[in-house]
Amino acid sequence: MYVVIEHEISNPKTFWETAKSAALPSNLKLHQTLPNREGTKAVCLWEATGVDEVKVFVENALGKVSRNTYFAVEANNAMGLPTAIKAGVTK
Repeated sequence: MYVVIEHEISNPKTFWETAKSAALPSNLKLHQTLPNREGTKAVCLWEATGVDEVKVFVENALGKVSRNTYFAVEANNAMGLPTAIKAGVTK
């Protein structure tokens, strides 16, 4: 499944330094990170078996410098997802 996170970043310097240096667990895949110019907001697209997996990792790494909103992507209504994911087949 895909999971989206909306980040409201209170400390951009720490957030981006931590995000760039964090070692991702093998059960998570980060596909995209889309920050605003100031680095105070971002949207990220993850792949995992569930929202909670992503939430635990991100909150432990970045929860002190950002407020994060999580949601599972509804693949049937999404646009631009890989065909295998949209069909409900995950890697």
